[in-house]
Amino acid sequence: MLSFNSHNNFYFFTASLVVLLLVSAFVSSTPGGENHLLLQGLMFATELVAYFSLNLSRKWRVFVGVMLLMLMAANVQREVTDWATAPLIGLSVSLVFYCGIAYAAAKQVLFSGEIDPNTIVGTVAVYLLLGLIWSVLYLIALEFWPTSITGIEHQDWRDNFGITSYFSYITLATVGYGDISPAAPVTRTLAYLEAIAGTFYMAVVVASMIGKVRRHSK
Repeated sequence: MLSFNSHNNFYFFTASLVVLLLVSAFVSSTPGGENHLLLQGLMFATELVAYFSLNLSRKWRVFVGVMLLMLMAANVQREVTDWATAPLIGLSVSLVFYCGIAYAAAKQVLFSGEIDPNTIVGTVAVYLLLGLIWSVLYLIALEFWPTSITGIEHQDWRDNFGITSYFSYITLATVGYGDISPAAPVTRTLAYLEAIAGTFYMAVVVASMIGKVRRHSK
């Protein structure tokens, strides 16, 4: 039976994020059909893992619980109705969830007094969450401005989730292959803000780890 504790919780959560990204790539490669439900189900499962694995306070557990209910309602609404704003509702719920969990996880891994393998894996989880936050932002931008990103055609956001994730992470890592590029002021702004956030985050991680090592050495 799985047992979550402060020494292994980020292993489980990071693994769930990696699986989500791998499945999103599969869905993007084979659009249509039941694969959409697979992606939505895995996003829901990621929230469940966050709820049970992360050492969240009571108010953060309430937050994740509310997000779970809202995500479930948004998915059901998307499947049974043709409401034009249904995709935006689901994306907005996912964005709020990723932002909230990234903040809660960052507090645990960057500002705690301990440094161990679980903490280091936690910094990877926060990095993955940053990429997912911007991936959802790009998807929302495509809903409003379908031609705002060159190289990504406007279609169901579930088909584009893996593609925007790819664009998000190469921007976060400041790689920039050039095959996909922002073509509107809003997406260009999102892109350079993400590049800044990625660089700043790595600096914070290094400074935090060095500070912890110095405190332990004293």
